[in-house]
Amino acid sequence: MKPKLHVRHGDMVEVVAGNAKGTRGRIIRAMPSKGKVVVEGVNMVWKHMKRSRTRQRGERIEIESPIDASNVMLICPNRDCKAFDRGVRVRKMTRPDGKKARVCARCGAEILKNE
Repeated sequence: MKPKLHVRHGDMVEVVAGNAKGTRGRIIRAMPSKGKVVVEGVNMVWKHMKRSRTRQRGERIEIESPIDASNVMLICPNRDCKAFDRGVRVRKMTRPDGKKARVCARCGAEILKNE
């Protein structure tokens, strides 16, 4: 069975645990097999780059490192929800046409794909 996450690429999330608690950002990359996500501007680490033809001098660049998916909550995009602009749990629901959809556990509004 393929592992699944409650968030996906492009979702706006809030970090709820760890050093970056309270920080918000967009998901750059999701890694379901490892249960991790990379959030924009969160868990920054220095990467030391060796010199090469393109880089005459070696350099240090700051990049985002993965964090556990359980440490982030999706931000509810529904303006009518009590939890609007706050982290919410996500539920799966089957639509009448048979397709599955993610919904806000608080208000029941469907969460659309961000592409």
